[in-house]
Amino acid sequence: MPSLTFSQAKTLFAPYITSQGSTDPVVGSAINFVNERLISSGQWRGNRFAYNFTVSQDSAGNYYFDTVPGIESVMRVIALDTTYMTGEIADVMSDWYPWNSNGIGYMSPTYVGDTEIIRLGNSPVYPLPSGDGSGHYTSDTQRYRVIGKIPETRTMMCLVRRGYVPLVNDTDVVVPSNRNAYRYGCQAYNYENINELERAQVYWDLAYKALNDESIAFEEGSSEQVEIQMKAFAPGIIQNLI
Repeated sequence: MPSLTFSQAKTLFAPYITSQGSTDPVVGSAINFVNERLISSGQWRGNRFAYNFTVSQDSAGNYYFDTVPGIESVMRVIALDTTYMTGEIADVMSDWYPWNSNGIGYMSPTYVGDTEIIRLGNSPVYPLPSGDGSGHYTSDTQRYRVIGKIPETRTMMCLVRRGYVPLVNDTDVVVPSNRNAYRYGCQAYNYENINELERAQVYWDLAYKALNDESIAFEEGSSEQVEIQMKAFAPGIIQNLI
């Protein structure tokens, strides 16, 4: 499917949002609202991509890497030795992993064994409102600890899940770029704004169906099948409210 810029999206979907045209600020707001909801609600085409991270070391000797804005989470990792061009597939563990009663607890920075990637949570860490009155809270980037090799000099070649970043510039690319999904999403947005939640849900379901259909077609033929977000589309509960 052709890429879709923010400028093109405003022109295409303005008629479903307002009668004031694409320059009305509500158009950009609506598209951003829909974009965030679509990105966070499923694993659609365009929602994952490859990204390489360089490993750093903190003052306690722990190896880690931080994601960047636009990446929601790390899904798969290959620890890549660029000197010998070899790579070790590493398991990605949740932040719950060290606290699991059947798990391994805290691993020393000097532990040597199978490489594991442990999500530590948001970074920089602001779990509570800051005491300086600035009102800063937790960021959207994630920190991952790397254990298993000393010293850890490899590049972490990751398959990552896209995170929402507000569309600002006209040249920003809208992902996912399925035009039908945004058309239905903008209609759902309008119905939610007037508390017509049942009607809104009809259009959200149509938006998810458009994305599911595209994702199924995109994944067809690949040996590794990705779980599609089928729960978002349940024809049996849709009522004829259009």
